[in-house]
Amino acid sequence: MVRSIDRERRGEEEACEPRYLIVRSDKAGLVDMVRFAVCGGEARGFLESSDGEEGLGPIRDQHRWVIVVSIIIRRILAFFRKPMEWNGMLVEFLLNLLSLNGGFSGLFINLFNDYQKERSTQVFILCDKPKDAGLVLISFRGTEPFDADDWCTDFDYSWYEIPKLGKVHMGFLEALGLGSRTQVSTFHLHLQGRGHSVDSESSSQSAHPSGSCISSSVDKCKLMETDEPIAYYAVKNKLNSLLDEHKSAKFIVTGHSLGGALAILFPAVLLFHGEDGLMKRLLGVYTFGQPRVGDRQLKRFMEAHLCHPEQKYFRLVYCNDLVPRLPYDDKTFLYKHFGMCMYYDSFYVEQIYTWSSYLLLLFLHVISLLKNMDEEPNRNYFGLRYLLPEYFNAVWELIRGLIMGSIYGPYYKETWCSIWLRLLGLVMPGVSAHSPTNYINSIILGQRMARMSPI
Repeated sequence: MVRSIDRERRGEEEACEPRYLIVRSDKAGLVDMVRFAVCGGEARGFLESSDGEEGLGPIRDQHRWVIVVSIIIRRILAFFRKPMEWNGMLVEFLLNLLSLNGGFSGLFINLFNDYQKERSTQVFILCDKPKDAGLVLISFRGTEPFDADDWCTDFDYSWYEIPKLGKVHMGFLEALGLGSRTQVSTFHLHLQGRGHSVDSESSSQSAHPSGSCISSSVDKCKLMETDEPIAYYAVKNKLNSLLDEHKSAKFIVTGHSLGGALAILFPAVLLFHGEDGLMKRLLGVYTFGQPRVGDRQLKRFMEAHLCHPEQKYFRLVYCNDLVPRLPYDDKTFLYKHFGMCMYYDSFYVEQIYTWSSYLLLLFLHVISLLKNMDEEPNRNYFGLRYLLPEYFNAVWELIRGLIMGSIYGPYYKETWCSIWLRLLGLVMPGVSAHSPTNYINSIILGQRMARMSPI
Protein backbone atom coordinates (compact mmCIF):
# COMPACT_ATOMS: atom_id res chain seq x y z
CA MET A 1 0.00 0.00 0.00
CA VAL A 2 2.79 2.37 0.95
CA ARG A 3 4.65 1.53 -2.26
CA SER A 4 1.59 2.27 -4.38
CA ILE A 5 1.17 5.63 -2.67
CA ASP A 6 4.82 6.43 -3.31
CA ARG A 7 4.40 5.51 -6.98
CA GLU A 8 1.36 7.78 -7.22
CA ARG A 9 3.28 10.65 -5.65
CA ARG A 10 6.20 10.14 -8.01
CA GLY A 11 3.76 10.11 -10.93
CA GLU A 12 2.19 13.38 -9.78
CA GLU A 13 5.61 15.00 -9.38
CA GLU A 14 6.61 13.90 -12.89
CA ALA A 15 3.33 15.25 -14.28
CA CYS A 16 4.02 18.59 -12.63
CA GLU A 17 7.48 18.92 -14.16
CA PRO A 18 7.32 21.55 -16.91
CA ARG A 19 8.12 20.32 -20.43
CA TYR A 20 9.71 22.55 -23.04
CA LEU A 21 11.98 22.71 -26.08
CA ILE A 22 14.27 25.71 -26.64
CA VAL A 23 16.25 26.34 -29.84
CA ARG A 24 19.22 28.45 -28.73
CA SER A 25 20.53 30.01 -31.93
CA ASP A 26 23.19 31.99 -30.06
CA LYS A 27 24.92 28.79 -28.91
CA ALA A 28 25.01 27.00 -32.27
CA GLY A 29 28.51 26.72 -33.70
CA LEU A 30 29.07 26.28 -37.44
CA VAL A 31 30.79 22.90 -37.11
CA ASP A 32 28.11 21.61 -34.74
CA MET A 33 25.31 22.67 -37.10
CA VAL A 34 26.98 21.07 -40.14
CA ARG A 35 27.56 17.83 -38.24
CA PHE A 36 23.96 17.88 -36.98
CA ALA A 37 22.45 18.64 -40.41
CA VAL A 38 24.56 16.22 -42.46
CA CYS A 39 25.36 13.37 -40.12
CA GLY A 40 22.71 13.71 -37.45
CA GLY A 41 25.28 14.57 -34.81
CA GLU A 42 24.39 15.55 -31.28
CA ALA A 43 22.42 18.77 -30.84
CA ARG A 44 23.85 19.41 -27.40
CA GLY A 45 24.44 23.13 -26.92
CA PHE A 46 21.75 24.58 -29.16
CA LEU A 47 18.74 22.32 -28.51
CA GLU A 48 17.62 22.26 -24.91
CA SER A 49 14.82 19.94 -23.81
CA SER A 50 13.18 19.33 -20.46
CA ASP A 51 13.61 15.62 -21.19
CA GLY A 52 17.32 15.94 -21.83
CA GLU A 53 19.25 14.79 -24.90
CA GLU A 54 17.39 11.48 -24.92
CA GLY A 55 14.03 13.26 -24.94
CA LEU A 56 14.69 14.77 -28.35
CA GLY A 57 14.57 11.35 -29.96
CA PRO A 58 15.65 10.66 -33.56
CA ILE A 59 15.19 13.64 -35.88
CA ARG A 60 14.71 13.00 -39.59
CA ASP A 61 17.03 14.60 -42.17
CA GLN A 62 14.51 17.14 -43.51
CA HIS A 63 13.58 18.23 -39.99
CA ARG A 64 17.22 18.69 -39.02
CA TRP A 65 17.65 21.00 -41.99
CA VAL A 66 14.60 23.03 -40.94
CA ILE A 67 16.15 23.56 -37.51
CA VAL A 68 19.50 24.56 -39.03
CA VAL A 69 17.87 26.98 -41.50
CA SER A 70 15.82 28.60 -38.72
CA ILE A 71 19.01 29.05 -36.66
CA ILE A 72 20.84 30.61 -39.62
CA ILE A 73 17.96 33.01 -40.31
CA ARG A 74 17.84 34.07 -36.66
CA ARG A 75 21.63 34.56 -36.59
CA ILE A 76 21.46 36.73 -39.72
CA LEU A 77 18.61 38.76 -38.23
CA ALA A 78 20.59 39.15 -35.00
CA PHE A 79 23.61 40.38 -36.99
CA PHE A 80 21.50 43.02 -38.78
CA ARG A 81 19.45 43.91 -35.69
CA LYS A 82 20.92 47.38 -35.19
CA PRO A 83 20.99 48.41 -38.88
CA MET A 84 17.37 47.29 -39.22
CA GLU A 85 16.44 49.21 -36.10
CA TRP A 86 18.20 52.38 -37.28
CA ASN A 87 16.62 52.20 -40.73
CA GLY A 88 13.21 51.57 -39.21
CA MET A 89 13.57 54.51 -36.84
CA LEU A 90 14.59 56.79 -39.72
CA VAL A 91 11.75 55.67 -42.01
CA GLU A 92 9.10 55.89 -39.30
CA PHE A 93 10.50 59.22 -38.13
CA LEU A 94 10.27 60.77 -41.59
CA LEU A 95 6.82 59.34 -42.30
CA ASN A 96 5.19 60.14 -38.99
CA LEU A 97 6.96 63.17 -37.52
CA LEU A 98 4.56 65.82 -38.71
CA SER A 99 1.38 63.78 -39.11
CA LEU A 100 1.48 62.44 -35.55
CA ASN A 101 2.16 65.88 -34.09
CA GLY A 102 -0.45 67.91 -35.93
CA GLY A 103 1.92 69.89 -38.14
CA PHE A 104 4.84 72.18 -37.25
CA SER A 105 2.97 73.97 -34.46
CA GLY A 106 1.98 70.71 -32.81
CA LEU A 107 5.54 69.41 -33.16
CA PHE A 108 6.91 72.52 -31.45
CA ILE A 109 4.48 72.12 -28.54
CA ASN A 110 5.17 68.41 -28.14
CA LEU A 111 8.90 68.99 -27.89
CA PHE A 112 8.26 70.35 -24.41
CA ASN A 113 5.95 67.54 -23.29
CA ASP A 114 6.87 64.30 -21.60
CA TYR A 115 6.55 61.03 -23.46
CA GLN A 116 5.90 57.48 -22.35
CA LYS A 117 8.76 55.02 -22.82
CA GLU A 118 7.98 52.53 -25.54
CA ARG A 119 7.43 48.94 -24.42
CA SER A 120 8.27 45.84 -26.39
CA THR A 121 4.63 44.70 -26.61
CA GLN A 122 2.20 47.37 -27.77
CA VAL A 123 -1.58 47.19 -27.34
CA PHE A 124 -4.32 49.58 -28.45
CA ILE A 125 -7.62 49.55 -26.52
CA LEU A 126 -10.70 51.61 -27.37
CA CYS A 127 -14.45 51.83 -26.74
CA ASP A 128 -16.95 52.60 -29.48
CA LYS A 129 -18.60 55.27 -27.31
CA PRO A 130 -17.42 57.29 -24.30
CA LYS A 131 -20.57 56.33 -22.34
CA ASP A 132 -22.65 53.15 -22.39
CA ALA A 133 -20.28 51.59 -24.91
CA GLY A 134 -21.35 48.41 -26.65
CA LEU A 135 -17.89 47.31 -27.82
CA VAL A 136 -14.37 47.28 -26.42
CA LEU A 137 -11.65 46.61 -29.00
CA ILE A 138 -8.24 45.21 -28.01
CA SER A 139 -5.65 45.32 -30.81
CA PHE A 140 -2.14 43.90 -30.37
CA ARG A 141 0.54 45.42 -32.58
CA GLY A 142 2.23 42.96 -34.91
CA THR A 143 5.75 42.40 -36.20
CA GLU A 144 7.50 45.70 -36.82
CA PRO A 145 9.19 45.51 -40.25
CA PHE A 146 12.53 46.81 -38.97
CA ASP A 147 12.54 45.04 -35.60
CA ALA A 148 14.84 42.01 -35.81
CA ASP A 149 13.61 40.72 -32.44
CA ASP A 150 10.03 40.50 -33.73
CA TRP A 151 11.12 38.56 -36.81
CA CYS A 152 13.28 36.26 -34.66
CA THR A 153 10.17 35.48 -32.62
CA ASP A 154 8.30 34.47 -35.78
CA PHE A 155 11.13 32.09 -36.78
CA ASP A 156 11.55 30.65 -33.28
CA TYR A 157 10.60 26.99 -32.76
CA SER A 158 10.85 26.89 -28.96
CA TRP A 159 7.79 25.79 -26.99
CA TYR A 160 6.58 25.40 -23.41
CA GLU A 161 4.04 22.74 -22.45
CA ILE A 162 1.16 23.82 -20.21
CA PRO A 163 -0.82 20.95 -18.61
CA LYS A 164 -4.34 20.58 -20.07
CA LEU A 165 -3.60 23.39 -22.54
CA GLY A 166 -0.79 21.93 -24.65
CA LYS A 167 2.51 23.09 -26.12
CA VAL A 168 2.57 26.85 -26.69
CA HIS A 169 5.11 28.93 -28.63
CA MET A 170 7.59 30.19 -26.03
CA GLY A 171 8.33 33.47 -27.80
CA PHE A 172 4.67 34.50 -27.82
CA LEU A 173 4.31 33.67 -24.12
CA GLU A 174 7.35 35.89 -23.48
CA ALA A 175 5.76 38.69 -25.53
CA LEU A 176 2.72 38.53 -23.21
CA GLY A 177 5.12 38.77 -20.26
CA LEU A 178 4.22 35.31 -18.94
CA GLY A 179 7.78 34.07 -18.43
CA SER A 180 11.34 34.16 -19.71
CA ARG A 181 13.45 31.41 -21.25
CA THR A 182 16.44 32.66 -19.26
CA GLN A 183 14.56 31.47 -16.16
CA VAL A 184 12.14 28.77 -17.31
CA SER A 185 10.52 28.48 -13.86
CA THR A 186 8.84 31.87 -14.42
CA PHE A 187 6.50 30.26 -16.97
CA HIS A 188 5.41 27.78 -14.32
CA LEU A 189 4.76 30.55 -11.79
CA HIS A 190 2.75 32.72 -14.18
CA LEU A 191 0.73 29.93 -15.75
CA GLN A 192 0.32 27.39 -12.98
CA GLY A 193 1.21 29.13 -9.74
CA ARG A 194 0.22 32.43 -8.20
CA GLY A 195 0.79 34.86 -11.03
CA HIS A 196 2.27 38.33 -10.74
CA SER A 197 0.03 41.35 -11.34
CA VAL A 198 0.47 45.04 -11.87
CA ASP A 199 -1.85 45.90 -8.98
CA SER A 200 -2.68 44.55 -5.56
CA GLU A 201 -6.07 43.16 -6.56
CA SER A 202 -4.69 40.87 -9.24
CA SER A 203 -1.64 39.92 -7.23
CA SER A 204 -3.94 38.56 -4.53
CA GLN A 205 -5.75 36.31 -6.98
CA SER A 206 -6.30 32.75 -5.88
CA ALA A 207 -4.20 29.90 -7.16
CA HIS A 208 -5.16 28.34 -10.45
CA PRO A 209 -7.58 25.40 -10.15
CA SER A 210 -4.82 23.12 -11.33
CA GLY A 211 -2.73 24.37 -8.42
CA SER A 212 -3.45 21.22 -6.44
CA CYS A 213 -0.65 19.74 -8.51
CA ILE A 214 1.82 22.45 -7.45
CA SER A 215 4.08 21.90 -4.48
CA SER A 216 4.07 24.30 -1.56
CA SER A 217 7.63 25.33 -2.34
CA VAL A 218 6.47 26.70 -5.70
CA ASP A 219 3.69 28.71 -4.05
CA LYS A 220 6.29 30.42 -1.87
CA CYS A 221 8.48 31.39 -4.82
CA LYS A 222 8.38 34.97 -6.10
CA LEU A 223 8.79 36.07 -9.66
CA MET A 224 11.72 38.20 -10.73
CA GLU A 225 11.30 41.83 -9.66
CA THR A 226 10.67 44.15 -12.57
CA ASP A 227 9.55 47.74 -13.10
CA GLU A 228 8.07 46.88 -16.50
CA PRO A 229 4.30 46.34 -16.71
CA ILE A 230 3.43 42.82 -17.83
CA ALA A 231 1.30 42.91 -20.98
CA TYR A 232 -1.15 40.13 -20.08
CA TYR A 233 -2.04 41.54 -16.66
CA ALA A 234 -2.08 45.17 -17.85
CA VAL A 235 -4.54 44.34 -20.63
CA LYS A 236 -6.68 42.11 -18.40
CA ASN A 237 -6.92 44.77 -15.68
CA LYS A 238 -7.83 47.50 -18.17
CA LEU A 239 -10.42 45.23 -19.78
CA ASN A 240 -11.99 44.45 -16.41
CA SER A 241 -12.15 48.16 -15.64
CA LEU A 242 -13.83 49.04 -18.95
CA LEU A 243 -16.34 46.19 -18.75
CA ASP A 244 -17.26 47.25 -15.22
CA GLU A 245 -17.78 50.79 -16.49
CA HIS A 246 -19.78 49.72 -19.57
CA LYS A 247 -22.15 47.06 -18.27
CA SER A 248 -23.58 45.98 -21.64
CA ALA A 249 -20.31 46.01 -23.60
CA LYS A 250 -18.62 43.01 -25.17
CA PHE A 251 -15.05 42.85 -26.40
CA ILE A 252 -13.18 41.83 -29.55
CA VAL A 253 -9.48 40.90 -29.70
CA THR A 254 -7.54 41.39 -32.92
CA GLY A 255 -4.04 41.76 -34.31
CA HIS A 256 -1.84 41.33 -37.38
CA SER A 257 1.15 38.97 -37.56
CA LEU A 258 2.79 38.68 -34.13
CA GLY A 259 -0.16 40.72 -32.83
CA GLY A 260 -2.50 38.03 -34.17
CA ALA A 261 -0.64 35.37 -32.19
CA LEU A 262 -0.98 37.45 -29.01
CA ALA A 263 -4.64 38.11 -29.82
CA ILE A 264 -5.50 34.40 -29.71
CA LEU A 265 -3.18 33.57 -26.81
CA PHE A 266 -4.71 36.26 -24.61
CA PRO A 267 -8.15 34.55 -24.42
CA ALA A 268 -6.39 31.17 -24.24
CA VAL A 269 -4.68 32.19 -21.00
CA LEU A 270 -7.92 33.77 -19.74
CA LEU A 271 -9.64 30.40 -20.26
CA PHE A 272 -6.78 28.55 -18.59
CA HIS A 273 -6.95 30.87 -15.57
CA GLY A 274 -10.70 30.31 -15.27
CA GLU A 275 -11.75 33.88 -16.17
CA ASP A 276 -15.28 32.75 -17.07
CA GLY A 277 -16.83 36.15 -16.39
CA LEU A 278 -14.59 37.83 -18.97
CA MET A 279 -14.95 35.04 -21.53
CA LYS A 280 -18.76 35.29 -21.46
CA ARG A 281 -18.39 38.81 -22.81
CA LEU A 282 -16.00 37.88 -25.61
CA LEU A 283 -17.62 38.68 -28.95
CA GLY A 284 -14.88 37.34 -31.19
CA VAL A 285 -11.20 37.01 -32.08
CA TYR A 286 -10.11 38.19 -35.54
CA THR A 287 -6.48 37.73 -36.59
CA PHE A 288 -4.67 38.70 -39.80
CA GLY A 289 -1.54 36.92 -41.05
CA GLN A 290 -1.19 35.11 -37.74
CA PRO A 291 1.55 32.49 -37.19
CA ARG A 292 0.82 29.16 -35.48
CA VAL A 293 0.84 29.35 -31.70
CA GLY A 294 0.61 25.77 -30.38
CA ASP A 295 0.09 22.06 -30.92
CA ARG A 296 -2.88 19.78 -31.52
CA GLN A 297 -3.86 19.75 -27.84
CA LEU A 298 -4.12 23.56 -27.81
CA LYS A 299 -6.14 23.30 -31.04
CA ARG A 300 -8.67 20.97 -29.37
CA PHE A 301 -8.85 23.12 -26.24
CA MET A 302 -9.46 26.37 -28.11
CA GLU A 303 -11.92 24.94 -30.63
CA ALA A 304 -13.98 23.52 -27.76
CA HIS A 305 -14.28 27.01 -26.24
CA LEU A 306 -14.19 29.41 -29.21
CA CYS A 307 -15.66 27.40 -32.09
CA HIS A 308 -18.61 25.70 -30.38
CA PRO A 309 -21.52 26.19 -30.12
CA GLU A 310 -20.86 29.34 -32.18
CA GLN A 311 -17.81 30.42 -34.15
CA LYS A 312 -15.91 33.19 -32.37
CA TYR A 313 -12.44 32.80 -33.88
CA PHE A 314 -11.71 33.91 -37.46
CA ARG A 315 -8.21 33.70 -38.94
CA LEU A 316 -7.64 35.67 -42.17
CA VAL A 317 -4.82 34.65 -44.53
CA TYR A 318 -3.77 36.48 -47.68
CA CYS A 319 -2.41 34.40 -50.57
CA ASN A 320 1.34 33.64 -50.22
CA ASP A 321 1.86 35.27 -46.83
CA LEU A 322 4.83 33.51 -45.22
CA VAL A 323 4.03 34.16 -41.56
CA PRO A 324 0.82 32.03 -41.29
CA ARG A 325 2.95 29.10 -42.53
CA LEU A 326 5.30 29.42 -39.53
CA PRO A 327 6.35 27.64 -37.36
CA TYR A 328 6.22 24.37 -39.28
CA ASP A 329 3.28 22.00 -39.04
CA ASP A 330 4.95 18.57 -39.16
CA LYS A 331 5.78 15.58 -36.97
CA THR A 332 8.79 17.28 -35.40
CA PHE A 333 7.44 20.72 -34.47
CA LEU A 334 3.78 19.81 -34.03
CA TYR A 335 2.43 23.36 -34.51
CA LYS A 336 -1.21 23.47 -35.65
CA HIS A 337 -3.62 26.14 -36.82
CA PHE A 338 -7.21 26.10 -35.60
CA GLY A 339 -10.39 28.13 -35.96
CA MET A 340 -12.02 29.24 -39.21
CA CYS A 341 -9.51 30.09 -41.95
CA MET A 342 -10.67 32.81 -44.35
CA TYR A 343 -8.29 32.67 -47.32
CA TYR A 344 -8.04 35.53 -49.85
CA ASP A 345 -6.37 35.17 -53.23
CA SER A 346 -4.16 37.73 -54.96
CA PHE A 347 -7.24 39.41 -56.46
CA TYR A 348 -8.39 40.16 -52.89
CA VAL A 349 -11.28 37.77 -53.41
CA GLU A 350 -12.40 34.95 -51.17
CA GLN A 351 -14.03 32.63 -53.66
CA ILE A 352 -15.24 29.07 -54.01
CA TYR A 353 -13.13 26.75 -56.15
CA THR A 354 -14.49 25.94 -59.63
CA TRP A 355 -12.99 23.60 -62.22
CA SER A 356 -13.29 26.19 -65.00
CA SER A 357 -10.91 28.55 -63.22
CA TYR A 358 -8.50 25.82 -62.06
CA LEU A 359 -5.64 26.38 -64.57
CA LEU A 360 -5.53 30.16 -64.19
CA LEU A 361 -5.73 29.96 -60.42
CA LEU A 362 -2.99 27.33 -60.23
CA PHE A 363 -0.73 29.39 -62.49
CA LEU A 364 -1.05 32.45 -60.25
CA HIS A 365 -1.17 30.39 -57.03
CA VAL A 366 -4.47 31.86 -56.01
CA ILE A 367 -6.27 28.55 -55.61
CA SER A 368 -9.49 29.44 -53.86
CA LEU A 369 -10.91 27.25 -51.11
CA LEU A 370 -14.16 26.98 -49.25
CA LYS A 371 -14.62 29.56 -46.56
CA ASN A 372 -14.73 27.15 -43.63
CA MET A 373 -11.43 25.37 -44.15
CA ASP A 374 -8.75 24.33 -41.70
CA GLU A 375 -5.61 25.40 -43.54
CA GLU A 376 -4.37 27.73 -46.25
CA PRO A 377 -2.75 26.18 -49.38
CA ASN A 378 0.95 25.29 -49.12
CA ARG A 379 0.76 25.17 -45.34
CA ASN A 380 4.55 25.08 -44.83
CA TYR A 381 5.37 27.54 -47.63
CA PHE A 382 8.64 26.03 -48.90
CA GLY A 383 7.08 23.46 -51.27
CA LEU A 384 8.95 23.37 -54.60
CA ARG A 385 5.77 22.99 -56.67
CA TYR A 386 4.58 26.37 -55.37
CA LEU A 387 7.86 28.20 -56.04
CA LEU A 388 7.28 29.34 -59.63
CA PRO A 389 3.65 30.46 -59.06
CA GLU A 390 4.79 32.48 -56.03
CA TYR A 391 7.20 34.52 -58.16
CA PHE A 392 4.64 35.02 -60.93
CA ASN A 393 2.27 36.22 -58.28
CA ALA A 394 4.87 38.66 -56.90
CA VAL A 395 5.23 40.24 -60.35
CA TRP A 396 1.45 40.60 -60.61
CA GLU A 397 1.27 42.18 -57.14
CA LEU A 398 3.93 44.75 -58.08
CA ILE A 399 2.03 45.71 -61.26
CA ARG A 400 -1.23 45.88 -59.31
CA GLY A 401 0.37 48.06 -56.65
CA LEU A 402 1.45 50.59 -59.27
CA ILE A 403 -2.06 50.89 -60.77
CA MET A 404 -4.24 50.53 -57.66
CA GLY A 405 -4.87 54.27 -57.41
CA SER A 406 -5.96 54.49 -61.04
CA ILE A 407 -8.34 51.55 -60.79
CA TYR A 408 -9.95 52.00 -57.37
CA GLY A 409 -9.31 55.66 -56.56
CA PRO A 410 -6.78 57.73 -54.59
CA TYR A 411 -7.61 55.99 -51.29
CA TYR A 412 -6.04 52.78 -52.62
CA LYS A 413 -2.93 54.40 -54.09
CA GLU A 414 0.04 52.62 -52.54
CA THR A 415 2.88 54.57 -50.95
CA TRP A 416 6.49 54.35 -52.03
CA CYS A 417 7.15 52.26 -48.93
CA SER A 418 4.51 49.75 -50.02
CA ILE A 419 5.94 49.65 -53.56
CA TRP A 420 9.40 49.05 -52.11
CA LEU A 421 7.96 46.09 -50.24
CA ARG A 422 6.46 44.80 -53.51
CA LEU A 423 9.93 44.96 -55.05
CA LEU A 424 11.25 42.96 -52.13
CA GLY A 425 8.60 40.40 -52.98
CA LEU A 426 10.39 39.69 -56.27
CA VAL A 427 13.12 38.16 -54.09
CA MET A 428 11.03 36.80 -51.20
CA PRO A 429 7.33 36.69 -52.15
CA GLY A 430 6.11 35.54 -48.75
CA VAL A 431 7.49 38.63 -47.00
CA SER A 432 5.81 41.20 -49.26
CA ALA A 433 2.52 39.27 -49.10
CA HIS A 434 2.54 39.81 -45.33
CA SER A 435 1.93 43.55 -45.74
CA PRO A 436 -1.13 44.84 -43.81
CA THR A 437 -2.17 46.62 -47.04
CA ASN A 438 -3.12 43.26 -48.52
CA TYR A 439 -5.37 42.44 -45.58
CA ILE A 440 -7.05 45.86 -45.60
CA ASN A 441 -7.74 45.56 -49.32
CA SER A 442 -8.96 41.97 -48.94
CA ILE A 443 -11.62 43.07 -46.44
CA ILE A 444 -12.67 46.20 -48.34
CA LEU A 445 -12.48 44.89 -51.91
CA GLY A 446 -13.34 41.25 -51.39
CA GLN A 447 -16.51 40.15 -53.15
CA ARG A 448 -17.70 38.50 -49.98
CA MET A 449 -17.02 40.44 -46.78
CA ALA A 450 -15.92 38.72 -43.59
CA ARG A 451 -19.05 37.97 -41.59
CA MET A 452 -19.05 39.65 -38.20
CA SER A 453 -21.25 38.50 -35.34
CA PRO A 454 -23.93 41.09 -34.46
CA ILE A 455 -23.24 43.03 -31.28
